[in-house]
Amino acid sequence: MNAAVAADVDTLIVGAGPAGLQLGHLLAGAGRDYVILEAGPRAGGFFERFPRHGTLLSLNKRHNYFGEPEYNLRHDWNSLLCDEPGLRFGDFSAELYPRAGDLATYLRTFAARTRLRIHFGTRVVRIGRAASGFRVTTAAGRDYSCRRVVLATGAVAPWVPAEIDGIKWAAGYEDHPLDPAGYRGARVAILGAGNSAFEVANHLAGHAALIHLMTRRPVRHAWNTHFPGDLRAINNTILDMYQLKSLHATVGFRPVSITPKPGGGFTVVAEEDYPHWTTPGTGRVTLTYDHVIRCTGWRYVDPDLFEPDCLPRLKGHGKFAELDGHWQTSVPGLFVIGTAMQARDRTAASSFIHGFRYNIRTLFRLLEERDHGVPLPGRSFGLGTEAELDRLAAWLITRVSTTSALYQQFGLLGDALLFRDGRVRVLEELPVELALGRREAAACADVLLVTLEYGFGNYDPALDTLEFVHPADPARPECSAYLHPVLRWYHEGTLAERLDLTESLVVRYDVYDYEENFPRAHHNRVANLLNRISRSTTRVLPERQYSPGTETTAFRPWPAPARDGGRPAPRARCHYAN
Repeated sequence: MNAAVAADVDTLIVGAGPAGLQLGHLLAGAGRDYVILEAGPRAGGFFERFPRHGTLLSLNKRHNYFGEPEYNLRHDWNSLLCDEPGLRFGDFSAELYPRAGDLATYLRTFAARTRLRIHFGTRVVRIGRAASGFRVTTAAGRDYSCRRVVLATGAVAPWVPAEIDGIKWAAGYEDHPLDPAGYRGARVAILGAGNSAFEVANHLAGHAALIHLMTRRPVRHAWNTHFPGDLRAINNTILDMYQLKSLHATVGFRPVSITPKPGGGFTVVAEEDYPHWTTPGTGRVTLTYDHVIRCTGWRYVDPDLFEPDCLPRLKGHGKFAELDGHWQTSVPGLFVIGTAMQARDRTAASSFIHGFRYNIRTLFRLLEERDHGVPLPGRSFGLGTEAELDRLAAWLITRVSTTSALYQQFGLLGDALLFRDGRVRVLEELPVELALGRREAAACADVLLVTLEYGFGNYDPALDTLEFVHPADPARPECSAYLHPVLRWYHEGTLAERLDLTESLVVRYDVYDYEENFPRAHHNRVANLLNRISRSTTRVLPERQYSPGTETTAFRPWPAPARDGGRPAPRARCHYAN
């Protein structure tokens, strides 16, 4: 077809990876007009090549004691949101850290079973403005006219640090030889501090004589940051070997230049800062390696794809497009979904399927509301009686005990409870930054925002998260460090009260970690808060920690001399206060 505009569509999605399939499935379910353009011959092709060594970092924990499908999605990091039987990833792999090929198979099956409208072998080469919104041109010369473009392309190209002279001589993560025999007894420099660098190092650790991971910054461990894109324990063999004096090491070098040596190998010149020296300064060192491998991450947007009037603003050394709270770029109507949603979130799980699947569902709902007048999903509760208060409190306890969306997207997505005229309307899984600004929220004097959040930020950052092996102080639940519910009551737009439910080993509040816990403690705290907001009754429910009759056996207070210095007591260093 050679017409200037060969196809008209409302929403055009670029990419049939997990993000494109998720949005396509939601649009298809709503009967909307869409098409997915995929450059490759099948869905999920990225995972046929990456990670290079074939093991995913996304957990596939299939056995979790509790039976609710929603709760189990907390520990299923690979499934897309779909009610069709047989389309959970656990049906495709039993491995805790599954193989990438299994995810590729799952995505191909998902695309086929859901009969999504995908044009395979259709590479997009240009995106520009048109009267209808956008004109998208393919390599075959076919044009599509659409109202909205959604980029679901994931990683589009390696990010190459141009400031390193001779960086072209480094092999890339994306194409370096995998056969470990080629590195036997060799000296290897790996540039990077993320999972791809450590993945390569792990693969070579038993073959290379010496591996140096050159890191411009300290390594960020996911167990400290709780961001799944930071270094994961499964990849940290080199750190273990380094600390146990087994030759491999991480070093704070900034490579300046890479030069091939006439007889083979490379000379690497690097700089390093020494702020801790008696005379602080910057040093320069020269090293020789047999191999240099670049593992410096990805770019998630290709500027060459866009006409000048359609080029989004970029951030992060050009790796990402700038996104607003609706994951829209600086170009109205141009959205980004999938792992590139991490441009707005480097704390929760937006870089992985188990996080961005919920972002995509929220975006879909917001667009349905804006463009088609479809109300956001939610529910309504009465507040006039004690029984109605208890019913809402029970629902909230079940909600925070089972929700996967708020669990994965902690602090990013939340439920908003709008109090008006003796009733509560619940809006689920809103972007937290948008919730209070919505028109219906602004019309309510009282709004309760419910999230799940970590509390490690309330402590001295020098503390290692692995030091937190004891329960939080029940008298100060706001100092809970691990993931727990946070309920913020806003009155006339101002924070009036914050209620934290203390951390739980299984992050559930409808069951209790210990038999001695008072069974209705969480319910009563929530019901009392709802009553303070609504002023429905004069009732105040007990908020004790232990069941009657167990207080003296479950907890033995230390005598005053021990508390005052006779016996050292660990003190919480939480600085948050209501």
